[in-house]
Amino acid sequence: MITVTSFYGRLATPYKVTLWKCVVLCCVVLCCVVLCCVVLFGTLVLLCTPCRQRGMSPAVSRIPECGEPSAIFTSCSHGSNSHPIYLTPQEPTQGPPDTAAPAEEELDRCEGAFAPEDQRAIGGAVEQLGLRLLEKLAVSPQQPNVIVSPLSVAVALAQLTLGARNETERQLLQSLHAQDLPCYHHVLGRLLPHFSQSSLQVAARTYLRPGFEVKLSFVEESLARYQSRPVSLLSVEEVNQWVENTTSGHISNFLESVPHDVVLILVNAVYFKGEWQTQFDPQGTSKGAFYVDSQNSVSVDMMKSPQYPLRLLDHPELQAQVASFPFKGNTSFLVVLPRGNISSVLPKLNISDIYERLPQEKNMQVSLPKVKLQYRQELQEALSSMGLDSLFSSPNLSGVSDEPLRVTGVHHASTVELSEEGVEASASTAVTATRSVSVFSVNSPFVFALVDDASLMPLFMGVVTNPIPALTPYFPIVIHFKKRLPKPSPRGKYPGTQLPGGPL
Repeated sequence: MITVTSFYGRLATPYKVTLWKCVVLCCVVLCCVVLCCVVLFGTLVLLCTPCRQRGMSPAVSRIPECGEPSAIFTSCSHGSNSHPIYLTPQEPTQGPPDTAAPAEEELDRCEGAFAPEDQRAIGGAVEQLGLRLLEKLAVSPQQPNVIVSPLSVAVALAQLTLGARNETERQLLQSLHAQDLPCYHHVLGRLLPHFSQSSLQVAARTYLRPGFEVKLSFVEESLARYQSRPVSLLSVEEVNQWVENTTSGHISNFLESVPHDVVLILVNAVYFKGEWQTQFDPQGTSKGAFYVDSQNSVSVDMMKSPQYPLRLLDHPELQAQVASFPFKGNTSFLVVLPRGNISSVLPKLNISDIYERLPQEKNMQVSLPKVKLQYRQELQEALSSMGLDSLFSSPNLSGVSDEPLRVTGVHHASTVELSEEGVEASASTAVTATRSVSVFSVNSPFVFALVDDASLMPLFMGVVTNPIPALTPYFPIVIHFKKRLPKPSPRGKYPGTQLPGGPL
């Protein structure tokens, strides 16, 4: 008897079990494939959406390898001023956990903080920053004049503070004299559009090199606080064109090139075109002596008026005459003319105190140099001596990027031009002076400040010891940020690849 049934029985059961297992296995594999595709698609959407929303390619959110671009901070101004910051890769270091107050909490806490006393508190902080810079930047025969825009430097460092953490943030706030001003960012940010109602223009941009991964929170807060809009860094010509347009053509060829390791440029441009409330008659301008010191003088064009409405103070503590020339648009040109050494004035200078002491205007005979002053200086040494030395070695800028970064340079350039132009062509400027009219002649080294009358914030400050030095070209104030390089390998090579190409 052929046991076909038995044969079938021995084969049929195992066959059915094997087929069932195969079906289950195929279903599991198919589900895994579908799940992986969903996860991959979702990841790509999350990475690409923020870039598309800002008009950038997804590559902008990647940190470059060692040797790739770093960053610049820039500012410009007539008075004009220019300013970039380079970020450079550095070796990662261990540190305390990052701590930063949420931006939403500060917005809620500071929503109503824009009263006159709030504005003057910020103005005083910016003044202290400017005075400390003037003290650190000594004049010399090669550099007889010092001109800075405290507002421009403050905005640059304040935006950097948004990405600083722990000790680095504390040092930056201290250098800004903002450690006791919890609403510093809020009030300073609101003052910038307020200035546009006068003769001052302030604009900012955040240039991002494609391939640099910057934290979205830093970009968004820079935009919210300081209207620094994110733009792809495509060419040096594009940056120069924006600066030239923002400064009404007064600053061209702002950057000669962008170093290949620059990944981020924080640019702020400050431009002031002031018109005297009472103009100087161009026909009254003539040559006059400006005494550089007790033994030497130079011949300079002097703008003169026989009867000019002026607020003049004889300041006993400063041992100086202080005059306030009003501009149209709620700004004033403050001149401090010391009787002795000009360096003794800076530690005692207090704009708020001067404004309280200034008397009413009265007509007097005035002589003021007609000048165009330009200044360029690296600020790294000055800022280091002000307590920011770690910013150039191993700062915590983890709010900007997860990649360790450092500042490698801060370059500053400013220009200030004084001419006869004003809003009023008054016949009174031709009145002959009498013996009873006081005289104020700016014919020796002086300190000046271009001041916003509401906040008492110095937009520009300077020390002038020679009003006709050789002119120098415009240059930006630039803060360089680069990645900190890792330790070299035994062969002396740095790991990672380098993008092809050099400067833009």
